[in-house]
Amino acid sequence: MIVLIGQILGCLLVAAGIGGVVGWLLRQMSSGQHTQESGDIAATLRLKEQMLEKAQYELKVQAAGMKVLESKILEAEELNQSTSEELSARNDRIQTLQDELAVRTQRLTVLEAEEAALQRRASEYDAAAAAQSEEIQRLQRQFKAAQQAIQSNEQERHHLQYRIAELEAAGVENDRLRARVEELEPAQGRVHWLEVQLCDRDAEHRTALHQLNSQLVERDRRIGELETLSQRLQAHEAALAQWETKYARTLSQHEAQIAKFQQQLVAQDQLQAQHLLDEQLLHERAEQITSLQHRIQEFEAQQQDLVDQVKTAGEKQEEIARLRKRLVEVRAALRIKTDGGSVAPHQKTRQNGSQLSLEMEQAKVAKDKPKDGPKDDLSKIHGIGPVFARTLYKMGLHSYGQIARWTPEDIDKVAKKLYTAPDRIKRDNWVAGAKRQYREKYGENP
Repeated sequence: MIVLIGQILGCLLVAAGIGGVVGWLLRQMSSGQHTQESGDIAATLRLKEQMLEKAQYELKVQAAGMKVLESKILEAEELNQSTSEELSARNDRIQTLQDELAVRTQRLTVLEAEEAALQRRASEYDAAAAAQSEEIQRLQRQFKAAQQAIQSNEQERHHLQYRIAELEAAGVENDRLRARVEELEPAQGRVHWLEVQLCDRDAEHRTALHQLNSQLVERDRRIGELETLSQRLQAHEAALAQWETKYARTLSQHEAQIAKFQQQLVAQDQLQAQHLLDEQLLHERAEQITSLQHRIQEFEAQQQDLVDQVKTAGEKQEEIARLRKRLVEVRAALRIKTDGGSVAPHQKTRQNGSQLSLEMEQAKVAKDKPKDGPKDDLSKIHGIGPVFARTLYKMGLHSYGQIARWTPEDIDKVAKKLYTAPDRIKRDNWVAGAKRQYREKYGENP
């Protein structure tokens, strides 16, 4: 590319110098040498024309390459658009997954709270079960003690019944003795003594019988209490069995909920892994999009360079056309001079050559001269590269103040001439950058 541009510039410089060479040759050569020199000049011009045709062919090749680059840029834009759509779809999917993850997290929090409540209730049930177990053990101990007391009372009751039987036998014996005492009235004194003994023994027997009756009442009372305690113990055993059944059912439900929680945690881990994978894919896609954007910017810069080359080639072709026209005039002047004509056309040719040189110099000066104040370095503005800066200079934009006064319509026009999108100019904020550079350079607002 650089070699081609150098060849084109060399051809154009040679073509630009042809006018001066022809004028100098016309002034220096005699009329006899004009024909030979004109032939040499014609051969040189033919050679230059061949070189120009070759340069035009290379320009066509470059134009074809530029079309290929444009097609690649379009493909890259389509790829970028498809990637953006896919990225937006991935973003929507990630948002959906995040919402679902938030819902799952809330449900997990609620389930964890329910699990904590169930654990608290289970611990309360365990504490109540432990207390009831202790109460049952205590009641069982009391029941065993009551059974032992009942057994001892039964033994004592049998002993008392035995003594009562003995006392009844003694009473029968006393009645028999009384009968004998009545029969033996002569022995009344002895009988009186026996009656006193019998009264004493009867009083003792009555006291023992009263004690036995009291003990029997106390035993019956204790047996009633033990029966009530046994009923309470049976009720406690039934309640304990019911509570154990309920606890087993609650424990099975709790285990089922724990298994469900574990499945939900596994699903949440899978969602988190998928989320991390999606983020990694998005990061890779973002890097691909960034690389594509860099490539698109490089393609735009190359396209701008090619556009500048095409414009320069067009200008050079116009210059070559003028030089060809000038060559035709010179040939006509040489032909007239060879045929013996006046020198006026030669002078006219010299005047035209001088006028052409003057016009070229004036055009060059006008081209290099800024149109609005001093020439600023536009490449300092963010987003404007060297290629855009050269194109803006050629468009007559040389200062920060001109760019700072742009309107949206001006941005659209400049974007069309720069073969770029207006959104890029607005995104890079050229106007604000120009205002900032103007304030930094001149110390005032544009």
